Amino acid sequence: MDYKSLIVNGRSVRNFKETAVETEKLSEIETFIADCKKLVSEIKIETKFFAGDDAYKRLYGIAGYQGVMIEAPNYLILLSENHPQSIENAGYVGERAILKARDLGVDSCWVSYSDGNMVKSVLGIESDKEVVALIALGYAASNKKIEGATKTGENYSKSEVSVTQDVSERIGIEEMVFIDKWGNSATPEILEERALLDAFSYARMAPSALNKQPWRFIVDGGRVILAINNENYEGSYINRIDAGIVMLYFGVILDVTMFDSKWGFDKLDKDYGIPSDYTVVGYCNI
Repeated sequence: MDYKSLIVNGRSVRNFKETAVETEKLSEIETFIADCKKLVSEIKIETKFFAGDDAYKRLYGIAGYQGVMIEAPNYLILLSENHPQSIENAGYVGERAILKARDLGVDSCWVSYSDGNMVKSVLGIESDKEVVALIALGYAASNKKIEGATKTGENYSKSEVSVTQDVSERIGIEEMVFIDKWGNSATPEILEERALLDAFSYARMAPSALNKQPWRFIVDGGRVILAINNENYEGSYINRIDAGIVMLYFGVILDVTMFDSKWGFDKLDKDYGIPSDYTVVGYCNI
Protein backbone atom coordinates (compact mmCIF):
# COMPACT_ATOMS: atom_id res chain seq x y z
CA MET A 1 0.00 0.00 0.00
CA ASP A 2 1.07 3.57 -0.62
CA TYR A 3 0.80 4.71 3.00
CA LYS A 4 1.87 8.28 2.27
CA SER A 5 -0.91 8.78 -0.27
CA LEU A 6 -3.48 7.06 1.94
CA ILE A 7 -2.59 9.30 4.89
CA VAL A 8 -2.66 12.50 2.84
CA ASN A 9 -6.04 11.60 1.36
CA GLY A 10 -7.61 10.62 4.67
CA ARG A 11 -11.17 11.48 5.62
CA SER A 12 -13.75 10.34 8.12
CA VAL A 13 -17.29 9.73 6.79
CA ARG A 14 -20.43 10.07 8.88
CA ASN A 15 -23.07 9.72 6.17
CA PHE A 16 -23.02 6.43 4.32
CA LYS A 17 -24.93 4.98 1.40
CA GLU A 18 -27.04 1.92 2.14
CA THR A 19 -24.78 -0.15 -0.12
CA ALA A 20 -23.07 -2.88 1.89
CA VAL A 21 -19.34 -3.42 1.62
CA GLU A 22 -18.58 -6.42 -0.58
CA THR A 23 -17.87 -9.66 1.27
CA GLU A 24 -14.57 -10.00 -0.57
CA LYS A 25 -13.40 -6.62 0.73
CA LEU A 26 -14.44 -7.39 4.29
CA SER A 27 -12.56 -10.69 4.06
CA GLU A 28 -9.49 -8.87 2.76
CA ILE A 29 -9.66 -6.40 5.65
CA GLU A 30 -10.05 -9.26 8.12
CA THR A 31 -7.03 -11.09 6.70
CA PHE A 32 -5.04 -7.87 6.69
CA ILE A 33 -5.77 -7.26 10.38
CA ALA A 34 -4.76 -10.82 11.27
CA ASP A 35 -1.45 -10.51 9.41
CA CYS A 36 -0.54 -6.84 9.85
CA LYS A 37 2.10 -5.45 12.16
CA LYS A 38 0.73 -4.68 15.62
CA LEU A 39 1.91 -2.09 18.12
CA VAL A 40 2.41 -4.88 20.67
CA SER A 41 2.74 -8.19 18.85
CA GLU A 42 1.88 -10.39 21.82
CA ILE A 43 -1.57 -8.85 22.38
CA LYS A 44 -4.18 -11.26 21.04
CA ILE A 45 -7.07 -9.61 19.20
CA GLU A 46 -10.25 -10.78 17.48
CA THR A 47 -12.10 -9.22 14.57
CA LYS A 48 -15.89 -9.20 14.19
CA PHE A 49 -17.99 -7.75 11.37
CA PHE A 50 -21.68 -6.91 11.67
CA ALA A 51 -24.26 -5.96 9.07
CA GLY A 52 -25.55 -2.45 9.37
CA ASP A 53 -29.27 -2.18 9.99
CA ASP A 54 -29.60 -4.70 12.81
CA ALA A 55 -26.34 -3.65 14.49
CA TYR A 56 -27.28 0.02 14.17
CA LYS A 57 -30.55 -0.58 16.02
CA ARG A 58 -28.86 -2.65 18.71
CA LEU A 59 -26.07 -0.10 19.27
CA TYR A 60 -28.32 2.95 19.28
CA GLY A 61 -28.10 4.62 22.66
CA ILE A 62 -24.84 2.99 23.75
CA ALA A 63 -22.54 4.02 20.90
CA GLY A 64 -22.03 7.15 18.84
CA TYR A 65 -22.10 10.79 19.81
CA GLN A 66 -24.06 11.22 23.06
CA GLY A 67 -25.86 8.01 22.21
CA VAL A 68 -26.72 9.04 18.64
CA MET A 69 -25.38 6.14 16.60
CA ILE A 70 -23.69 6.54 13.21
CA GLU A 71 -25.72 4.58 10.64
CA ALA A 72 -23.53 2.52 8.33
CA PRO A 73 -23.98 -0.65 6.24
CA ASN A 74 -21.18 -2.47 8.09
CA TYR A 75 -19.36 -2.29 11.40
CA LEU A 76 -15.99 -3.60 12.48
CA ILE A 77 -15.43 -4.56 16.11
CA LEU A 78 -11.97 -5.20 17.52
CA LEU A 79 -11.71 -7.25 20.71
CA SER A 80 -8.53 -7.57 22.72
CA GLU A 81 -7.17 -9.45 25.68
CA ASN A 82 -6.47 -7.25 28.67
CA HIS A 83 -3.04 -5.60 28.49
CA PRO A 84 -1.56 -2.28 29.66
CA GLN A 85 -1.34 -1.14 26.01
CA SER A 86 -4.52 -2.76 24.70
CA ILE A 87 -6.21 0.55 23.82
CA GLU A 88 -3.11 2.06 22.20
CA ASN A 89 -2.77 -1.17 20.23
CA ALA A 90 -6.41 -0.83 19.18
CA GLY A 91 -5.75 2.67 17.86
CA TYR A 92 -2.70 1.42 15.99
CA VAL A 93 -4.42 -1.65 14.48
CA GLY A 94 -7.80 0.03 13.95
CA GLU A 95 -6.29 2.94 12.04
CA ARG A 96 -4.14 0.55 10.00
CA ALA A 97 -7.36 -1.29 9.10
CA ILE A 98 -8.90 2.06 8.11
CA LEU A 99 -5.95 2.73 5.80
CA LYS A 100 -6.43 -0.72 4.26
CA ALA A 101 -10.14 -0.06 3.80
CA ARG A 102 -9.30 3.28 2.16
CA ASP A 103 -6.93 1.45 -0.18
CA LEU A 104 -9.90 -0.73 -1.19
CA GLY A 105 -12.12 2.30 -1.75
CA VAL A 106 -14.08 1.78 1.48
CA ASP A 107 -14.88 4.77 3.72
CA SER A 108 -14.91 4.63 7.49
CA CYS A 109 -15.48 6.40 10.78
CA TRP A 110 -14.32 5.73 14.34
CA VAL A 111 -17.32 5.38 16.66
CA SER A 112 -17.13 5.80 20.43
CA TYR A 113 -19.09 3.69 22.88
CA SER A 114 -19.98 4.05 26.52
CA ASP A 115 -19.73 0.46 27.73
CA GLY A 116 -17.78 -2.29 25.99
CA ASN A 117 -19.60 -5.04 27.89
CA MET A 118 -22.90 -3.62 26.73
CA VAL A 119 -21.65 -3.63 23.12
CA LYS A 120 -20.82 -7.31 23.49
CA SER A 121 -24.18 -8.04 25.07
CA VAL A 122 -26.41 -6.32 22.49
CA LEU A 123 -24.45 -7.79 19.57
CA GLY A 124 -24.37 -11.27 21.08
CA ILE A 125 -20.58 -11.46 21.14
CA GLU A 126 -19.31 -14.37 23.21
CA SER A 127 -15.65 -13.75 23.98
CA ASP A 128 -13.39 -13.39 26.99
CA LYS A 129 -11.76 -10.42 25.25
CA GLU A 130 -12.75 -6.78 25.67
CA VAL A 131 -14.20 -4.46 23.03
CA VAL A 132 -11.46 -1.97 22.17
CA ALA A 133 -12.64 -0.44 18.88
CA LEU A 134 -15.83 0.16 16.91
CA ILE A 135 -15.47 1.37 13.32
CA ALA A 136 -18.21 2.10 10.80
CA LEU A 137 -17.53 0.96 7.22
CA GLY A 138 -19.27 1.76 3.95
CA TYR A 139 -19.37 4.17 1.06
CA ALA A 140 -19.80 7.91 1.48
CA ALA A 141 -23.27 9.21 0.66
CA SER A 142 -21.72 12.39 -0.71
CA ASN A 143 -18.50 13.17 -2.51
CA LYS A 144 -18.27 16.49 -0.70
CA LYS A 145 -14.75 17.10 0.55
CA ILE A 146 -14.41 18.51 4.03
CA GLU A 147 -11.61 21.02 4.35
CA GLY A 148 -9.71 21.33 7.60
CA ALA A 149 -8.67 18.95 10.33
CA THR A 150 -10.67 16.89 12.80
CA LYS A 151 -13.60 18.65 14.41
CA THR A 152 -15.51 16.50 16.82
CA GLY A 153 -17.72 16.64 19.86
CA GLU A 154 -15.92 14.37 22.28
CA ASN A 155 -15.62 11.34 20.04
CA TYR A 156 -14.63 10.09 16.62
CA SER A 157 -18.18 9.55 15.45
CA LYS A 158 -18.47 13.30 14.88
CA SER A 159 -15.01 13.79 13.43
CA GLU A 160 -14.37 15.47 10.12
CA VAL A 161 -10.86 14.62 9.04
CA SER A 162 -9.31 16.69 6.29
CA VAL A 163 -9.24 15.37 2.75
CA THR A 164 -6.81 18.00 1.56
CA GLN A 165 -4.95 18.43 4.86
CA ASP A 166 -5.07 22.13 5.67
CA VAL A 167 -1.69 22.55 7.34
CA SER A 168 -2.80 25.87 8.85
CA GLU A 169 -4.89 23.87 11.35
CA ARG A 170 -1.96 21.66 12.28
CA ILE A 171 0.63 22.42 14.90
CA GLY A 172 4.05 23.19 13.47
CA ILE A 173 7.03 20.87 13.60
CA GLU A 174 8.79 23.25 16.01
CA GLU A 175 5.84 23.03 18.43
CA MET A 176 5.45 19.26 18.08
CA VAL A 177 9.05 18.01 18.19
CA PHE A 178 11.84 18.84 20.64
CA ILE A 179 15.52 17.93 20.60
CA ASP A 180 17.08 16.39 23.74
CA LYS A 181 14.66 18.04 26.18
CA TRP A 182 11.23 19.64 26.40
CA GLY A 183 11.09 23.14 24.95
CA ASN A 184 14.18 22.84 22.75
CA SER A 185 12.30 23.02 19.45
CA ALA A 186 13.43 20.98 16.48
CA THR A 187 13.66 22.61 13.07
CA PRO A 188 12.79 20.90 9.79
CA GLU A 189 16.44 21.22 8.81
CA ILE A 190 17.64 19.31 11.89
CA LEU A 191 15.03 16.60 11.37
CA GLU A 192 15.95 16.34 7.70
CA GLU A 193 19.58 15.81 8.69
CA ARG A 194 18.47 12.96 10.94
CA ALA A 195 16.21 11.49 8.22
CA LEU A 196 13.15 11.99 10.47
CA LEU A 197 11.36 14.86 8.75
CA ASP A 198 9.12 12.59 6.66
CA ALA A 199 7.98 10.56 9.66
CA PHE A 200 7.14 13.63 11.72
CA SER A 201 5.47 15.39 8.79
CA TYR A 202 3.05 12.50 8.35
CA ALA A 203 2.57 12.13 12.10
CA ARG A 204 1.27 15.72 12.01
CA MET A 205 -1.58 14.48 9.83
CA ALA A 206 -2.86 11.90 12.31
CA PRO A 207 -6.53 12.42 13.23
CA SER A 208 -7.34 13.24 16.85
CA ALA A 209 -10.51 13.93 18.80
CA LEU A 210 -11.45 17.60 18.77
CA ASN A 211 -8.34 18.14 16.63
CA LYS A 212 -6.43 18.58 19.88
CA GLN A 213 -3.27 17.02 18.41
CA PRO A 214 -2.26 16.09 21.96
CA TRP A 215 1.10 14.55 21.04
CA ARG A 216 4.60 15.90 21.50
CA PHE A 217 7.89 14.18 20.70
CA ILE A 218 11.42 14.43 22.07
CA VAL A 219 14.31 13.22 19.90
CA ASP A 220 17.11 12.03 22.17
CA GLY A 221 19.92 10.61 20.06
CA GLY A 222 18.64 7.29 18.72
CA ARG A 223 15.38 7.42 20.63
CA VAL A 224 12.10 9.24 19.99
CA ILE A 225 9.88 9.72 23.05
CA LEU A 226 6.13 10.28 22.69
CA ALA A 227 4.25 12.30 25.32
CA ILE A 228 0.50 12.92 25.27
CA ASN A 229 -1.44 15.69 27.00
CA ASN A 230 -2.71 13.56 29.84
CA GLU A 231 -6.24 14.76 30.73
CA ASN A 232 -6.42 11.71 32.97
CA TYR A 233 -4.64 9.72 30.28
CA GLU A 234 -4.88 6.30 31.90
CA GLY A 235 -8.66 6.58 32.02
CA SER A 236 -9.14 8.31 28.69
CA TYR A 237 -10.13 5.96 25.88
CA ILE A 238 -9.94 8.75 23.31
CA ASN A 239 -6.46 9.94 24.31
CA ARG A 240 -5.14 6.39 24.25
CA ILE A 241 -6.64 5.75 20.81
CA ASP A 242 -5.05 9.02 19.65
CA ALA A 243 -1.70 7.81 20.95
CA GLY A 244 -1.97 4.54 19.04
CA ILE A 245 -2.87 6.35 15.83
CA VAL A 246 0.04 8.80 15.96
CA MET A 247 2.46 5.95 16.78
CA LEU A 248 1.20 4.22 13.64
CA TYR A 249 1.58 7.29 11.43
CA PHE A 250 5.11 7.96 12.67
CA GLY A 251 6.15 4.32 12.61
CA VAL A 252 4.69 3.32 9.27
CA ILE A 253 6.68 6.04 7.50
CA LEU A 254 9.86 4.80 9.18
CA ASP A 255 8.90 1.30 8.04
CA VAL A 256 8.69 2.33 4.37
CA THR A 257 11.53 4.86 4.27
CA MET A 258 14.19 3.64 6.72
CA PHE A 259 13.77 0.50 8.83
CA ASP A 260 11.31 -1.57 10.82
CA SER A 261 10.09 0.58 13.71
CA LYS A 262 9.30 -0.76 17.17
CA TRP A 263 7.77 1.05 20.13
CA GLY A 264 8.78 0.32 23.70
CA PHE A 265 6.90 1.08 26.91
CA ASP A 266 9.44 0.61 29.70
CA LYS A 267 9.66 3.46 32.16
CA LEU A 268 12.34 5.97 31.22
CA ASP A 269 14.89 6.92 33.88
CA LYS A 270 15.91 10.24 32.32
CA ASP A 271 14.39 13.62 33.14
CA TYR A 272 13.42 15.39 29.93
CA GLY A 273 11.69 18.30 31.65
CA ILE A 274 8.27 17.13 30.49
CA PRO A 275 5.51 19.20 32.17
CA SER A 276 3.13 17.55 34.60
CA ASP A 277 0.15 17.79 32.24
CA TYR A 278 1.85 15.42 29.78
CA THR A 279 2.31 11.66 30.13
CA VAL A 280 5.11 9.68 28.47
CA VAL A 281 3.39 6.96 26.46
CA GLY A 282 6.33 5.15 24.89
CA TYR A 283 9.46 5.48 22.83
CA CYS A 284 10.74 4.37 19.44
CA ASN A 285 14.38 3.41 18.95
CA ILE A 286 15.73 4.74 15.66
